[in-house]
Amino acid sequence: MLIEEDVWCGANVTILKGVTIGRGSIVAAGSVVTKSCPPYSIIGGVPAKLIKKRFSEEEIKLHELMSVSYTHLRAHE
Repeated sequence: MLIEEDVWCGANVTILKGVTIGRGSIVAAGSVVTKSCPPYSIIGGVPAKLIKKRFSEEEIKLHELMSVSYTHLRAHE
């Protein structure tokens, strides 16, 4: 199991072995996550399924670019 950065998990979530929860995702309370989900997803249910993406593909690319730039700047402080 791998939970990437900035993931929100509701109460009583079960994540099975070998599953990756992508960066910035939201997992609804009581969900059973049986397979990996991409970054910035909203998932829920038993078994969990994609409900919707948090952002458009363009917004995700911009966010990732800004995140890398910010991390690079912080490393030089």
